[in-house]
Amino acid sequence: MAIELTKFSNLKITTKVNLPDYKFIKPLISNRNRLEGLPRTDEFDRTLRAEVADPLWMLCRQWQLGEFQGEDAGTAYQAKILSEHQQPGLVQFKENSFAYDASASPLEPFIENEGPDIDFYLRLQMGRQFCKFLKDSALQDLQPDFSRQYPLTADVHAEDREALYLTQSVGDSMPDGYQLLQAIEDGSYASFVNHLPAIAATTAEQLIGEVAPQFEKWFHYLYPSHNDHKNAWMPNRMQYNFGMELPHPEGRQTVILDAEAYVSGKIDWMTFDENRKPLNSTRPATDKPETLVQTFMPTPLQYSGMPHPRFWQMEDSRVDLGKIQTGTSGLLSLLVAEYGLTYSNDWFVLPYEMQMNTLCEVKGIMVTDVFGQNILVEPTFKDPEMNWHEFACFRHTERQNLTSPRNRFYLAPASYKIQQGDPLEQINFMRDEMTNMVWAIESIVPSAAGGNRQIKANAKRYEEQFTPADPEAKIRYLLGTSVPENWIPFVPVHKDLARQEVRLQRARIPNAPPPLSKLLTEQPPGKHLIEEEEVPRAGVIVKRSYKRTRWLNGATFLWIGRTKTTGKGEGWSGLMFDQLLPIKSAE
Repeated sequence: MAIELTKFSNLKITTKVNLPDYKFIKPLISNRNRLEGLPRTDEFDRTLRAEVADPLWMLCRQWQLGEFQGEDAGTAYQAKILSEHQQPGLVQFKENSFAYDASASPLEPFIENEGPDIDFYLRLQMGRQFCKFLKDSALQDLQPDFSRQYPLTADVHAEDREALYLTQSVGDSMPDGYQLLQAIEDGSYASFVNHLPAIAATTAEQLIGEVAPQFEKWFHYLYPSHNDHKNAWMPNRMQYNFGMELPHPEGRQTVILDAEAYVSGKIDWMTFDENRKPLNSTRPATDKPETLVQTFMPTPLQYSGMPHPRFWQMEDSRVDLGKIQTGTSGLLSLLVAEYGLTYSNDWFVLPYEMQMNTLCEVKGIMVTDVFGQNILVEPTFKDPEMNWHEFACFRHTERQNLTSPRNRFYLAPASYKIQQGDPLEQINFMRDEMTNMVWAIESIVPSAAGGNRQIKANAKRYEEQFTPADPEAKIRYLLGTSVPENWIPFVPVHKDLARQEVRLQRARIPNAPPPLSKLLTEQPPGKHLIEEEEVPRAGVIVKRSYKRTRWLNGATFLWIGRTKTTGKGEGWSGLMFDQLLPIKSAE
């Protein structure tokens, strides 16, 4: 009997069955709308062959998409690069020029050159090393004589607990190593040794000819920048300003690579801008830059996720260009997908090698394809149709608008990696609009025991307990509130011959102690000036810390460098003048 599907719902079952067997008798209609493979074999040889059932259909699709339109475009197999090289040999800062050899030293310690602080820890370290040399020469019995002649004294801050413990533990057992070094350099050391009581001539010669040279060599090897006090730090700008002078002038002008705002501690090509200055006739220049022609075999550009040419070669799963999710406004994502899926095989790489401390200008690239055609590729700004935007990667900013711009790149002799210790000093320059001044807050200062110590001074603005002369008085007059000792004010002062422009001058709260950091004491009182624009509303944080690196020749460099970063915003010191305050009762 034929029953329509629409009448299945009207069917009724009158047969009496047990409840557990009811599910097997109840009518059930199932519908399938998906076809799935059901493999019945353990071998997949035929599946992996990827057989094409209708190759004519695939050919038609290729014809529709225009894949049969061949182009007479040969593959590049050779490229020649014409370039000019220059090597700066002079470094300019503070209106002086210094010879620089990139093979002997990286640029960071040469620019940030700052020797160690002569504190109690350094004097003790040097004295202990001198006593080691005495022991190695079997002259340790003379250590008390040197300790009496060069006593180790310390001026330690009362809150520097580690330094107090160190001075108490050392006492007068060690000589002052820094005084010993100065005595060796000025010749008084030899006079002292020769006048020691009951000293043999051989012993005196051993102290002067062996121990003293070893001590000097050890110190200058460990601290190579001690006697060289030149650096490019500008206190009024709180940054390093220097320039690299090129040996070849252009148009009766000297080309300078300026770095006027170096504060990051890491030098790279973007640190420098190209500038021109009048020619210095005292230093003759060579005729022309060095011209080089190098030949390469172009290598196809590769990147993660790039489509592979082989059918069964899988791409990198970390990059899936087909899953880029973007909208109509995501032009950058669309360009990346367009490049990766369409034009990725049209780019080649030429590994151009350069020596460090070299300014390179690529004049052009001659590309030869497999058909023997030579194609000259010039910089983009030389094309009359493209010079309106002058696109160029790794191009230095030109301080002066030149009629013929140059496409140059400077490979700076910078350290690959620098080890940096904890900051010796940290100063937070903060604007206080309520008092119309800038505060330099010393949060970290050097410790006489080596390293640093933190300052947390939370002083009261005024004494709340006050006993008036008149018991009936209800108010009192306060001349001014106080601030913590580590808050050093910088007040605005007029610039020379200027009425509207101001600078920030370091001042001092009455009866307050002087600053403890070198950043605030290296300039004499009254002459420590900072340009107003160097402290924005966000403030700045300046740090001093030890740095260490190794160079190509294996030499080790240890110096102190400075960095400047963005501050923590504005603040209020709580400083107020001419206040009338209520008198609180003692209850």
